[in-house]
Amino acid sequence: MLKFIQSLFKSEPEAPAPDNLVLFTPTRSPWDAKTVVKLFDAGLGRLHVQSVRDWNVRQYEAFLQQVPEAFWNRIVLEEQPDLVLSRKLAGFQMIPGDRIPPRWPKTAALSLKCHSYDEMRSTPKGCHYLFLSPIFPSVSKRDYVPQRTHREFQVIVERWRAEGGCPVYGLGGITPQNAAHVRALGFDGMAFIGSVWESTQPVQAFLELERAWSGKDARKLKRKH
Repeated sequence: MLKFIQSLFKSEPEAPAPDNLVLFTPTRSPWDAKTVVKLFDAGLGRLHVQSVRDWNVRQYEAFLQQVPEAFWNRIVLEEQPDLVLSRKLAGFQMIPGDRIPPRWPKTAALSLKCHSYDEMRSTPKGCHYLFLSPIFPSVSKRDYVPQRTHREFQVIVERWRAEGGCPVYGLGGITPQNAAHVRALGFDGMAFIGSVWESTQPVQAFLELERAWSGKDARKLKRKH
């Protein structure tokens, strides 16, 4: 009875933001499931969980158990493809050179992180979207800087699209101050890490990134965050 009464006063999660706005978990700084849940509650539409050192399937299962099942279809893993299928997660992020897992269903998105046009061209057919990185100097990794000019990135995206490539998202050093520029370069979406996880208010940081990308088309939130 108590749980039922509490549920009457529990706020409904916000409608999800577009899933082409992707948050990666960091590899060099801490992150936690509690913050992930807050971000999902605020509307985060897609989370990529990068490989975690010393984690096996049990640790990934434990993480998922801390996240309401309603949000599982917004989670992509970089490891454990079998867990992606058994828990009906959003998808699996491959590593350059990987082959698509056998009998992979179309309902589970496949993605790939690339650092050059050659890597993009080696993407297996059937990949749903990929990332090109870094677009700007990294927020969290020292000396991780772009190897191309912005004009060169623009040409790469245009050529990739002309060749019928899958959607490509900009990654690396993206902040609310440069998010609109990523869209202007022609990217289909963007991904971010340090600008959220290194913020003292990660939920607000995510919402600022979304507003910067979406402009006047940003979601209308039901409550303050």
